[in-house]
Amino acid sequence: MLKSASKVTINTGNVLNLIDIKKKAGQNVTEELSESIKLTLSEWSSVQNGLPIQNGVPENSPETSQQHSDYMVVSTSTAPSARTETLVNITRPHDDVHIKMAEEERKNLKIGVKIFINEHSTSALTECLQNVFTALQTEYIDNVILAYNPDNVNSRQARNDDDNVKNTSHSTKASPISLGSNMNISSTDGEADNDADARKCEAILPGIKVLWAVLEDYVKEGRVQQLGVADVGGGCLRKLHAWARVRPSIAQINLASCCVVPPSLHTFCRANDVQLLTHADPPDLLSQAAVKTLSEAGVGCNNLDWCARYQVHIKCRGVLALKGYVCKATIAPKLEKK
Repeated sequence: MLKSASKVTINTGNVLNLIDIKKKAGQNVTEELSESIKLTLSEWSSVQNGLPIQNGVPENSPETSQQHSDYMVVSTSTAPSARTETLVNITRPHDDVHIKMAEEERKNLKIGVKIFINEHSTSALTECLQNVFTALQTEYIDNVILAYNPDNVNSRQARNDDDNVKNTSHSTKASPISLGSNMNISSTDGEADNDADARKCEAILPGIKVLWAVLEDYVKEGRVQQLGVADVGGGCLRKLHAWARVRPSIAQINLASCCVVPPSLHTFCRANDVQLLTHADPPDLLSQAAVKTLSEAGVGCNNLDWCARYQVHIKCRGVLALKGYVCKATIAPKLEKK
C-alpha cells in the first residue's frame, strides 16, 4: 500500500520507549529520526502482511514481548485531482504518549515543537501543526521554533556522507549559549551581518514572513504561547522582530557550522530579551532522513515535505517525558517501463 500511495504521514510516537533506539545511545539527530521512521514503517509493513512485531523485531524474537504491534494505518484517503492522490497516515495508537501526558496536569508540562520545512507553504505548515496537536491531544503548545531552509530544495544532491558526519556529530539537546570570554564576543561589535548572512537573509526572510503569519494566528488563538526561529543572522532576526506582530522570543543557532556567535545576534538578543540557544540539527535533515529510510526501502522519496519534533518536559523536575516526530513525505510515482 505504501508504494502505491502518493503521500504519507508518519507519527513515530514516543521514541523514548523504542527499544532499538535506546540501544543506540549517542546517535545523532539524523540517525534518531531515520531509525524512528524505519521502525515505524517496518512494523506497519509487517502488520499489513499479518506478521505482528514490535520495535522492528519479529514477535517470536526473545527481544520482544507477547504484545501485538502498536503500528497501524489509521486512515487512507483519496482526494479528487488531476492525478489521484492517496494519503496514508501511519501512527502508533497504543503508544504511551497519551498516558504520559495524562500523568501530569497540563500546567506542569512544557511542550516544545521544532518545525523543519523547506518551502513557504502555509497549507503545509498548518497541516504540520494540526498533526502535532492530534498526536499530543493538547489544547496548546508552549513554544514553536521555525527552521526554514529553502536552499536545500535546490541542493539536495550536493550532500555526502562526510557532511553528514560533520553536521550531526554533536548533542541533539538545545542549550543556552555560554557567553564566556572564550566566545570572543564584544557588545561593541558592529550590528551589521557579513555579506553572506545579508544575502541569506534576503533569500529567506520573505518566506519566513509568510510562514510566521500562520504561526501568529495560532498565538492569537491561544494555541501557541511563544515563537522562535532557527539559523538566522542578527540582522535578519532584527528585521523579523521589527516586522512581526508576535515577536520571536527564542533564537537558535547551530554551532556546528558557526563556532563563534555572531556579535550582532548576541547583542540583539540580549537587548530584546530573546533567549539564545544552540542546536545540532543539520540543515538538510529532511533530505537525509528521507534517503536513509524511504528511498533505501525502495520508495521513491528524496525529501520529506515537513517534519516536526515535539518534546514534553515536566517543569518542576526538568525531566524529558516524551519525544517524538511527525513527518510527511510525497512519494514519487513509479516510471512506466517502455
